[in-house]
Amino acid sequence: MKSDEIIEKIRNRLKDADPDKRTVMSTFQFNFTDADGKLIKSMVFDFKALDIYEGQTANADGRITIADEDFYLIGTKQTSFDQVVAEQKAQIDGDSDAINSMMAKFRLNSPN
Repeated sequence: MKSDEIIEKIRNRLKDADPDKRTVMSTFQFNFTDADGKLIKSMVFDFKALDIYEGQTANADGRITIADEDFYLIGTKQTSFDQVVAEQKAQIDGDSDAINSMMAKFRLNSPN
């Protein structure tokens, strides 16, 4: 999956994160699809436990379905998460406060 390198960068940042300085304390399930919308892989971004792993969780605060290519473009700052959402290329549902906190983190790293 093209986004694997982006996920690995996020995972490494979480390993180095100070648990006392976290601003996002939620769990998200990302469902990555191919260009045709077929599920490739599900990943759990658990910011409570500072972990990212392959699989699904019933305890997600938010669920994001996004194409692998679009997540890669966000991760390489070629587009922003807000732009992908505005173009209806991602489906997001769940706790709006948790999702807004996560989106704020992506905005910090988006292209200017």
